[in-house]
Amino acid sequence: MPRKVFFSFHYDDVTRVNVVRNSDQITRRYAKAARFHDKSLWEEVKKQGPLAIKRMINGGLDGSSVTCVLIGSQTWQRRWVRYEIIKSLARGNGILGVRIHDVGFKSGQPTNALAGLFGTSPPSNALAGYGSRQEPTLGGLLGMATERPENSLLGALLAGDQSLAPTPQPGPNPLRFLGYTVDRRYGMVRFHEVGPNGQWREYTEVQAVPLRSLPWLPRLKDADNLENLFHIYDWKLDYGSFYFPTWIEHAAAQVGR
Repeated sequence: MPRKVFFSFHYDDVTRVNVVRNSDQITRRYAKAARFHDKSLWEEVKKQGPLAIKRMINGGLDGSSVTCVLIGSQTWQRRWVRYEIIKSLARGNGILGVRIHDVGFKSGQPTNALAGLFGTSPPSNALAGYGSRQEPTLGGLLGMATERPENSLLGALLAGDQSLAPTPQPGPNPLRFLGYTVDRRYGMVRFHEVGPNGQWREYTEVQAVPLRSLPWLPRLKDADNLENLFHIYDWKLDYGSFYFPTWIEHAAAQVGR
């Protein structure tokens, strides 16, 4: 039976996500866990409230053994991506991250302002050059705002500007903002996140779970950042179209799945 993989992602990256999910290695080897991949359906569920979203995510996770977080520029700050990661950890899934910020992008690819209005432009100015300057503080990252592309592109659109697209830059690792603590007195594992003020706080969307339900965890630290636990790959640089099955099996073996 093929291993069932749950893909966690930000819906603004759905085009890149589908390039990965529909790659030959994945379609031949894996059952992809059920989740809405049509943004209009996702928006419809959002209107029903948080409980409906959680039911949808929980249903998608049922039967899965590995969760793959597909990381774009803004994935790190999405509420429901955080929920999917922590819920995956709580239920014992293996976890890995794959950077997809530049999937489908070719260096020197021409672009124009009109294309930007339809979501094919590089990240907004707030994140442009992120990887080429000194990284801001954690609090600064959490408070970072993004600029709407329409305003910055309008002048270029009217002028008929045509230029080379800058290389899309990766966003922060979402696992960096999530963690766990082990309460050995009561035999429980609790989950934590970095809040808007840059400080750690208890994650309240997922309840604590018994330590015995995560048998691989006791040999690790009693408190740690998830960034230190799980591997992050780059789809293009690390040849994901070839090595993805190896990554999945490593993530599963790490948690005994």
